[in-house]
Amino acid sequence: MSFRHLLLVLITALAAGVSAPAVAAGPEGLWLVKDQTGRIRIEKCNNLMWGSVAWQKEPSKDTNNPNPALQDRPIVGVAILIGMGQTEANLWEGNIYNPRNGNIYKSKMSMQGEMLDIKGCVLGGLICGGEAWTRLADNTPGTAPKNNCAVTRQPR
Repeated sequence: MSFRHLLLVLITALAAGVSAPAVAAGPEGLWLVKDQTGRIRIEKCNNLMWGSVAWQKEPSKDTNNPNPALQDRPIVGVAILIGMGQTEANLWEGNIYNPRNGNIYKSKMSMQGEMLDIKGCVLGGLICGGEAWTRLADNTPGTAPKNNCAVTRQPR
C-alpha cells in the first residue's frame, strides 16, 4: 500500500468519525467522599493503590487509632486505602482504615463511570458495606498535594 493510499484511508476514517475506544480512567486521582467531609488522594505506589486523606472539612486527629502513639497525629495525610492490588479488570482489593473507629477492614474498590465504589468487608469478605466517591479535579483548592508514596511508609 502506498503512502498516499494509506493517508487517504486514514483521512476517510477520521472524517467518518471512526475513533479508538475510550480507555476507562483508573482510580488514581482525587476523590470526594459521600458525605463531602473529606477528600482522598489515590496514588499508585509499587503497582498498588494507596489512598490518603488530602482534606477534611473539619480537621481532626486520629484519636481512635489503637496505637496510642498515633492518636495525636492529624487525619490529613493518613493512609486509609492500604495496598489495593488489581485482582481483575476494574477491581482492586486490599485494606481500608476507618479513622472513625480505628479499625482496618478488607476492602474492594471499582470504578463506576466517574464514581469510585468503595467497600469495607468483614468475615472474610462475606459482609460488605460502602459508599460511592466522586472524582474531583487534581488541583482542587485547599487539597494537600500528592505525597509521592510517602503514605506507604507510615505506621498504622
